[in-house]
Amino acid sequence: MNAQREAAPTKRAQPPKYREITSVLRDELRSQAIGTQLAPERELAERFSVSRMTLRQALDELEAEGRIARVRGSGSFVRRPTVAMGPTLTSFTEDMRTRGLQPSSRLLGFERIDSGTASGEMLAEVTDEVIRIERLRLADDEPMCIEVALFPVHLQRMLESGDLEKSVHAILRAGGIELTSLDRRVRAVAAGPRESRLLGLPEGAPALEVFDIFRDSSGLTVQWARSRYRADRYEVMTRTNRIDNDRGDSAVRHQRTTAPQ
Repeated sequence: MNAQREAAPTKRAQPPKYREITSVLRDELRSQAIGTQLAPERELAERFSVSRMTLRQALDELEAEGRIARVRGSGSFVRRPTVAMGPTLTSFTEDMRTRGLQPSSRLLGFERIDSGTASGEMLAEVTDEVIRIERLRLADDEPMCIEVALFPVHLQRMLESGDLEKSVHAILRAGGIELTSLDRRVRAVAAGPRESRLLGLPEGAPALEVFDIFRDSSGLTVQWARSRYRADRYEVMTRTNRIDNDRGDSAVRHQRTTAPQ
């Protein structure tokens, strides 16, 4: 008989049953149209062989994620999570992953253009050429926005060597460039014919047009971007503080959005 006994294998703790149900339903909801009604709670509880209390925990999770809307007396209906742009510097990829969505991009264009053909707001420090990248950004394979971004021409090789159907900010970070500040302007616009087709919207549907200027720690502009987001999936959140000036009047301090440390 061995002097030492083999240790009994440690059993891994199983996740709560409602989380398993949440995961299954989440995957199913991604392929269902907005407004589709879920099966009644009783049927879902029988399907997963759980109590209605356990099932409701799963539905609570999905409702908190913005994936379903529950209407008293009518049932639960499929919806899509609304993504909020907050007061911290985060990328599209980070925003999607934080909300349990799978981000991806479809490259629509990559070209080197004369900066004189671009808006005067684009990369003000650049006087010759810029790199223009256009992408369709998706979450769970659903179109979310069309992004046109400009970069200094010296970043061309770095950008070409990276995977532009993933995070451009990750490419920059891997190349030693950290974006630390952001100026943002948002306005409402009507989606044009091409944008409506790419975003899966009716022509002329409302969209959020977001202008972003990203800078590095030295204050140099690294990226200028104009994105048009689906207004039904996005909202903008900000934070301001009220201060008093020398006259005793109330004023609002403008806050630049900065990257979390």
